[in-house]
Amino acid sequence: MISRENVCEIFLRICDEENAVDHGEMIDRSIAKVEGALTVETLTAAQKASCEYAAACEAVYEYALEAASAQRLAISERGEARCGKGELITAEAADRLRKHAYGELSGIARLGGFVFETMEGMA
Repeated sequence: MISRENVCEIFLRICDEENAVDHGEMIDRSIAKVEGALTVETLTAAQKASCEYAAACEAVYEYALEAASAQRLAISERGEARCGKGELITAEAADRLRKHAYGELSGIARLGGFVFETMEGMA
């Protein structure tokens, strides 16, 4: 239903990565999560694209969480704090992106609290 190739391309673009091979398991989990939440059997082309984007955003979120957990704070001799590993996307930004993508699935998927979380602050 969802194209793994398309999800990989979106994931690579968002993360500014060159190879999705190292991230295959998280991409597969994200695809399974979105496909498992679908409440319709047939998708329009636009719905399929939204599902692929949401699956990629879910993988990006997991990627950002893993990167954040691997970062180590380093203090220089001058007292400057730096992360030992810099990432272009933070877990917070990835979460906002993921919530936005899940909002597009409203009506075709049950995603627990994610769709409702996108409505936060809109009242």
